[in-house]
Order: sequence, then C-alpha cells, then structure tokens
Amino acid sequence: MKKESLIKSIILVGFLLLFLFSSRFKAEEKKVVCIENKCEKPHEHGELNYHERFHVEAKDKFVLAVLKSAHNFWEANATGMTFAIILGGAGLSLVLSSKKTARFLEYKGVRGAALGSLLGMPLNMCANCSAVASVGINSKSGSKEATLGIILGGALFNIIGIITMFGLFHPAVVFSRIIMSAILILVMIPLVSKLGASSSDSEKQVPILDTIPIPYLGKQKSVLKLIIKSIEDWLVSAGNLAWKLIPLMVLGTLITAVFRVFFPNEVLSTFTHSNPYLVIIVVSFIGTLLSVPVLFEILLGTVLLHLGFSNGVVATMLFTAPAFGLFTMVITKEKLGGYRIPLILIGTTFLFGITTGLLAEFLTQLF
Repeated sequence: MKKESLIKSIILVGFLLLFLFSSRFKAEEKKVVCIENKCEKPHEHGELNYHERFHVEAKDKFVLAVLKSAHNFWEANATGMTFAIILGGAGLSLVLSSKKTARFLEYKGVRGAALGSLLGMPLNMCANCSAVASVGINSKSGSKEATLGIILGGALFNIIGIITMFGLFHPAVVFSRIIMSAILILVMIPLVSKLGASSSDSEKQVPILDTIPIPYLGKQKSVLKLIIKSIEDWLVSAGNLAWKLIPLMVLGTLITAVFRVFFPNEVLSTFTHSNPYLVIIVVSFIGTLLSVPVLFEILLGTVLLHLGFSNGVVATMLFTAPAFGLFTMVITKEKLGGYRIPLILIGTTFLFGITTGLLAEFLTQLF
C-alpha cells in the first residue's frame, strides 16, 4: 500500500503542477495585465470586467440574459473546474488507499481548518473550483473543517492575488482582507462546523463505484501493475465525482447567473455618492452572493476604485466576492449535511464583509 500511495501522490502532484503551469499561472498573468489597464482587448471586457464571449445588454430578455451570463461564467470557470474534478479524483483515490492521508483530513476544530487552508493555498483556485476539488478529496471521510478550509484557503490566501493587491490598493485594504480571512478560517469555520448534524462526517460520503477488475494484472503487484491500478482508481474516482458534481455545477452556474442579471455593475454606480457605510452593506450583500473566478475580485476592486468608492467598499468586495457564495453552497450542501451550514456561512461572509470594510476605513486613518 505504501508504494501504491506513493504512486497516487505523484499522480496528484503531477496533475497539480500541470494545472498550475499549463493554465493557472498563464491565466493569472493575463488577468494582472487587464488589472493594470494594459489589456490588448479592453473592448471585450464584460460585466465583471473580464473577457466575455456574450455581452449582457439592457435590451436582452431575462432568459436570454441569464443564458448569456451562465455561459460566460461557465466558460470562465471551465478549465479550473475540469482540473478540480481531475485533482479531486486523484486526491480521493489517494485517500481511499492511504489511511494516514484519510486521518490527516479527518482533523476537526482549528487544526482541521488550518490544515485544510494550507492544502487549499497551492491549488490556486477560486472558491467555485476549490469547492469541487475539496468535496472530491474529502468525500470519503474528510471533516467539515478540512473541506471548508481547502475551499477558503485557496480562495482567500492566493499568494499571487495578495501580492497583486499590495501593488494596486491601499495597505489598509489588503491587511483588512488578510486579517478577516484568517479569523473566518481559524475561528468561524470550527464554530460553524459544530452546528451540523451530530453524526460523524464520514457518513456524508460520495458513494464510490467499484473498481473495474483487470484480470491480466495477476496476483503479484509489480510497479507497472501498481501504476496501472492507480490510474484505474483515479479514472473511477474522477468519473464518479464528475457524474455527481457536474449537475450541481450547472445548477450553481444558473443560480449565479440569475443573481448577476438582477444585480449588474450599473447597480453599484448608483451608490457612488451615497453614505459610505450604507455602500459597504450593499456591496457586502452583492459580493457575498456573487461567485467569481480566481483573481476577478481584484478586477472588481479596481472598478470600484475607479468609480471613486472608498477603501472600505473596495476591501468589502475583495473579501466577499471570492469567499463562500451561492455556487459553493450548492456544491457543498451534501457534504455539510444540508443547507444549514452553507446558509450560515453565507450570512457570516456577509457580516464579515461589512466588518472588513469598516476595518479598512479605520486602518486607512492610521496609515
């Protein structure tokens, strides 16, 4: 089993490196270029200030606007969510064959949330894609804390994103997000996780399909046979996750699209001269329910900055937009034992978003 676990670990790390270097780092580089207003195709920037295939226009009927928005959202997240299923399958396959790895993901409380966030950080994914990967990896026996830690660690502690923010925004904005993100993960996740059903987390599992027998492997497990078996286990795990999660991903995309149609960017521009504390509350509400791909919260932050909003409003958007939202709620519902914990987390994100904005306003006076 040690050799098999080693092979599966190599497969997992290999897929992660492939994702980072073939897709994620290149995509983030392009987003940083757009953030710095050096984009070669600014006319293609859509509702969230990134390249969209179909622009949602005021004259569009509701259904057409939702379909356009859903397609744009799905296209923006397609690569990340595909790799999320691939990585989730590889992680699940490893957990099923390694008791040590399974126990590592079963940690509860602050330790489980902290370890989960550390695992989520190198994924370099938004909350949407991190949720798919996390539910996949933890579907066998992982704790709620580890599941949520991976999701929020990847979304809120993206190293490239934090470095980029320091170059674009006031230090008060960035420090406010870091402080509130740490409190959310290390304090709120352990507290909220206790509100779920008293039954063990291991009961909330994704049923695993039986592996397909390969008769010619024989009884002796050579390295080649273990490699073949590891690939087979990964294919079955990834296929099972895809079968279970893709319908939820489609549902989450449609819900997010409906919300985006009801609350376009024009809504924010109407609050430019309003009371800054009222704007913080409004932006926290919109940002909480809005699901954005990785680093797109920075694009939204620059939009708010250019519109003349305060540092508190910008910090609120930077915290809430990438955190727990509608799409994440749909994906994690089963793992978290129903809608209770996801809804509480959405409410917590909203309140923390307001607190982040107020903290940024306070810190702005100090710096």
